[in-house]
This record gives sequence, C-alpha cells and structure tokens, in this order.
Amino acid sequence: MDQLKPESLDWSLTHISRFGDTDIFPVPFEYDAIRHCWSGIKNELARLDIESYECRSLRRFLIPKPQGGYRVAIQLDPIDALLYTALVYEAAELIEQQRMPQERRIACSYRVAIDSKGQFFRAKNGWDDYYSVSLELAESGNYEYVVSADVADFYNQISHHRVRNALEVAGVPPDRAKNVENFLMSLTGGQSRGIPIGPSGSILLAEACLSDVDSFLLRKGYVHTRYVDDFRIFCTSRTEAYQALHDLSEYLYTPHRLALQSSKTRSIPIDEFITQELLDPEKLEDQSKTEKINEVLQMLAHYVGYGGFIEYQEVTEEDLSPTELREIVKENLVELFDVCLAKHPLQLGLARYLLRRATRLRTAVLQDRVLGSLETLAPVMRDAATYLLKTTQAKTVTKVGETLVRFVETSDLAFMPFLRLWILHVLIEKLAFEFEHPVNEICGTVRNELGIRPFALLARSLGYLDWVRAQKETWQNNGPWDRRAVIWAATALGEDERGFWLKRVQNTGDILDNAVAKAAVSGV
Repeated sequence: MDQLKPESLDWSLTHISRFGDTDIFPVPFEYDAIRHCWSGIKNELARLDIESYECRSLRRFLIPKPQGGYRVAIQLDPIDALLYTALVYEAAELIEQQRMPQERRIACSYRVAIDSKGQFFRAKNGWDDYYSVSLELAESGNYEYVVSADVADFYNQISHHRVRNALEVAGVPPDRAKNVENFLMSLTGGQSRGIPIGPSGSILLAEACLSDVDSFLLRKGYVHTRYVDDFRIFCTSRTEAYQALHDLSEYLYTPHRLALQSSKTRSIPIDEFITQELLDPEKLEDQSKTEKINEVLQMLAHYVGYGGFIEYQEVTEEDLSPTELREIVKENLVELFDVCLAKHPLQLGLARYLLRRATRLRTAVLQDRVLGSLETLAPVMRDAATYLLKTTQAKTVTKVGETLVRFVETSDLAFMPFLRLWILHVLIEKLAFEFEHPVNEICGTVRNELGIRPFALLARSLGYLDWVRAQKETWQNNGPWDRRAVIWAATALGEDERGFWLKRVQNTGDILDNAVAKAAVSGV
C-alpha cells in the first residue's frame, strides 16, 4: 500500500489554512469543518491507499485573459486538495535538489523553503532574482538580442507521464511517482494532460517538468533565465537569437509536446528589451515613491509657513511624519493604478501587485477606481474582490453594494460564472443584510452555473430557517458542493432541531459531509 504520513497531512492542512487551497478562488468553508474534526479525518486519510484512490468532485471555471480568451482553472474537493498538497510535500525536497542551484539564478521561480508553519516556498517568489539577473545581463554589454518566450497554456498541457518521469529522476520512488500520475489522471477524467492551476503543489510539479529544459539550454551553450514558463535567452547576435528560439521550440515539442505562445514569443533588440520588457512592479512603486518623497522634501526645504520663502535648509526622509509618508504611499498607489488601468491589455503582474499592496495597507484609495473598472479587472477579479472585502467600511457599503449588483445585472461580462462567484462572495460575506433582496435574486439567476451553494451560504448568513427546513428531506439530491452548503446552513435552525437532523446526516458515510455536520452541530 502507498500511504501518506500523518505528519504530511498535518503540514498540508497547516499550509492550506495559511495560504488557501488556490490563489484563484474563495477558500471553501469546508476547511473550517475539517479543522474542527481533524483528528478523525487525518486518521482516515492516512489509511487511504493512494494507488487505488479515485478523486472526488471538483469545480471547473473559465478565467478571462487580458488579451481575450480564457484559461481553465479547477478547484479541488477539499479532501483532494489536502491529499494533493501532502503528496507534493513529500516529494518537495527531492524536486528542489534536482533543480538548477538557486544561486545560479536560472530557475528563479518558487524555490522550496519548507517550514513548520506551512510555507512551501521562500518568502519572495523569485521574481526579484528573475528581474535582477535579466537587468544585469541586459546591461552587461555582452548581448545584442533577447529571446522572450512563453509556453502556451502550460499547466493545462503538462503531460502526466512527464510528471511521473520528472519525479522518478528526482529520486521519488517509482511506485509513488506512478501513483501521482494516476492521481492527476483521476482529476482529468482519464485524460493524460493537465495539472490543477492554483494549488501550490502544481507550481512545484511544473518546475520539476521544466528542469530538463534548463539543462538542455545550458548544454547548448545558451545564457538564459526562467520564471515559471517564461524564458529569456540572451544572445550575442540576431542569428544566435533565431537559432536559440528554434532549439527551444524543437526541444519543448520533442519530449514534452509543448509549444510556445506566438503572441508572447519574439526576439528583441537589447535596447528595446530594457525599455519595454524590464518591468518590476515593486521597484516601480519604490522608484515612484522615492520621486514623490524627493518632491515633498524639496518643497519643505524651500518653503515654511504659508508661503514664506527662505534660504535652503537640509531636510531628510526622517523629517517626514508617518502620516505624510502614508499619504505619499497612497498617492503613489493611485497614480500607478491609473497607469495600469490605461494599459491594454491589462498587465496582470502589475495589477495584482498594486491590488494586493493596497489590500495589505487596508487603504480605500483605490476603491472608486476598482468599482469603476470591474470589466477591465475581470482577469484579476480574485484580487479586486479581496480588496473590496478588506476595505469596505460602513460609509462605503451602499456604493460598493450598488456597483456590484449593477455589474451583475448590466455588464456584458456578467454571464461568466467565475465573476459571479467572486461578486456573490463579496456580497454574501460583507453586504448580505443591506442588499438582501438583490442578492436573493442573483442567487436565483446563477443556479444553473453555481448551483444552490450561494443561496445556502446566504441562508446561513441571514438565518433563513424556512429554507433550511425545506431542504432537510431532499438535501442528498444535490451534488457534493451544494450538499455540504445545505448542511452548513443548518446553523439557522434551533439547537435541538439542528442536532437531531445533523446526527442523521453524520450517518451517511461521506467523510466531508460528516465533518461539516459535526461542525454545524457545534456552531463552528
């Protein structure tokens, strides 16, 4: 039997509790129930034979791309997410040892740095190394062209057999490598390609699959660096650039059956690369912030009172108050965000960085711009919605709620289940009481795409006793994601009624239904 270690499962839950199950979808409430019942669930998962395991029901969505079109992303059943994360965790150190050494700054992205608090990768995701080595090579004077190349639909095109090969090369036991391949194939319904987009475990499996490509380019004598599936090859001539692109394309296809994305692959003169391609969001913000601080310092150095002009006196950043510095940061975010919104197509990295930065600062300075640009921000709706959740206060509830409801009712993009999922998440989590009637109506209109899960979560939030009672006899007729939401909504019932019904639910045999019922009985 091939079984996971209990300590690996512990780490998996710790990781998901801290970082979420994906970086794309709302974190399912089921993890609250899993934590409540963890001892029993862990023991049951540790007894599973991975070799014969069949994955549970997942959710699949199309995520809009800035250039048009969509990418496919899935959200694993929480039990499968725990197992998948634990499987990759047990292979992580071996995979990391097989990769190019971090100090060479070739495979820059997501270097493994596991700790007891659930961290998979080092604090920075490697973009800093990717940017700095690209800048150093570009400014060295040794190169005239850069090949900038991106693998087309990379995660969805990764061969399961290549994952198995990569794990075996890294030193993972062959039986475990084969079982990881079978696990992935179970997720894709028997298709032999595609790994889940979003979970941290997929990042490491993807890195394992590209390790041989790095070795190939080095053996051919090319100077390159890579961030996930984005390659930069630095060449001494136009001829070498064409040859490098040819060699990379041929190798990706021959053993991997992968292709480069034509719209993102080109040979660029070094000067053009420096001015147009070398963009680092964090450095851009720091540079802009420094410029603004210098402007303020220059003003303070020359002016006092209400316009009195005096001789120059030295003023440093330390002379600015915390309030002044915060205002500079906020003003800086607004200006950079305006630049970001004006660029077409939307630059995903910059948009995500600015939204996440504003979320961490808990500043509402971008709120009006986010609400006025929901269609533009559709490819980063996760970050836009999270920002609105964290920054909406009592005085802005009406404005935020009315804008989100209007978007669902009138936007040409509102048909997308992914966008509806996130907008309903914000409305139910933050604004359900103030916008009860329109949220009810939206939950009804999305039933074909999202099921009754949104309405069940609304029923739990607002205490719809009658609705929950009406589901007690037919709850098993629903699919797994809807079924668990109905059980979760049982907190609307009185303690005695809730306990009587949910004790029967606990006898149905499904591990996750059982956990949700136990948590709901306890009022988690």
